[in-house]
Amino acid sequence: MKKTKVAIVRGAFLNAYEMQSFEPLIGRYDLTAFGTHTSFQSNFKFPTKTLFSPMDLSCGAGSRFARPILNRLFVDAHCLFGLKNALSGFDIVHTAETYYRYTQQALDAKKEGKVKKVIATVLENIPHNNEGIWGRKEYKKRSREELDHIIALTHKTKDALILEGADERKITVIGHGVDVSRFSPHQRNMQSNMPLVVLFSGRLEYTKGIDDVLAVVRLFASDNKVRNCVKFQIVGDGSLSFAVDQTIRELPVGFLERKPQVEYNDMQGIYREADIVIAPSKPTKSWDEQYCTVLLEAQAMGLPIVTTNTGGIPENVGDAAILVKPGNTRGLFEGVRKFVDSKVLRSIYGEKARKRALAIHDARVISDKIAGLYEKILSS
Repeated sequence: MKKTKVAIVRGAFLNAYEMQSFEPLIGRYDLTAFGTHTSFQSNFKFPTKTLFSPMDLSCGAGSRFARPILNRLFVDAHCLFGLKNALSGFDIVHTAETYYRYTQQALDAKKEGKVKKVIATVLENIPHNNEGIWGRKEYKKRSREELDHIIALTHKTKDALILEGADERKITVIGHGVDVSRFSPHQRNMQSNMPLVVLFSGRLEYTKGIDDVLAVVRLFASDNKVRNCVKFQIVGDGSLSFAVDQTIRELPVGFLERKPQVEYNDMQGIYREADIVIAPSKPTKSWDEQYCTVLLEAQAMGLPIVTTNTGGIPENVGDAAILVKPGNTRGLFEGVRKFVDSKVLRSIYGEKARKRALAIHDARVISDKIAGLYEKILSS
């Protein structure tokens, strides 16, 4: 029996952490991912096709300035040249976001009879966001009307879509998943006098709360009672890396360390060296944390988490984390300190995190939901 052909279109944002929710579908569907020459990752258990995109020109040192210019030239720079013809013969095209150019290309392919169905996963959770650039409002309207179905990453995303005018009947909430066999708890061999490792992993940007992390680091460094009980590990790069490096120079050797880049396949090793995870995202007028993959991985690893009550985070972690108000550095400090002071509390939250990962975030659970949706729209 011929398998249903599914094209997963993610362009420059094609990545290993999202594709782990599609890999369990191998055998049930004929999957092909479509990315750019500069996608985050492109080596998966199913084939990948790379196409040129304006996004390929927006990578590197000039990306901060290049992307806004390209967006204004192309309405949206997430355009894949030759995509419409490359999609010919696919049963389902699974794109992302209503305003991405490649979503419009997929709808064009459907209009010309090249593909049967088009769905999109939407992460955006701020109503009418990204409509300031000419053409994008029209892109979003067309997508809402012509997409066969929309996957909303969170209920917050679903609410935003409805406020924009989307039909609630063709929206299904499905979160991202994590490979719970690869990201799994690991017992650290620690001597009694070894400090606990507090891990931050992510982009070193204001929205990810890296400035708040540094404030927490300084609070611990200035507290004689707990200063020797912890050390901090920061994994990532970004525009505020200079602030991290400056703070490292100001503190005792080893109290704060940074690894600029770690391959995704090596991330589980980073978590195995951690005792507590901190993820203090905070919103701006045009961005709010959509889900936070780090929190999925930390839950799967069975780690206690301190994070912020913003965006999609509460839906992600449920009661398996200490949640504080965004930007509340004292609250973050106190949350981390509760875990530092109590091995029992670390164990309780670690167990809750792992149970939640197995029940809700397991990539196999997510892939079953995606498959169910595929079958539903193909039969309609």
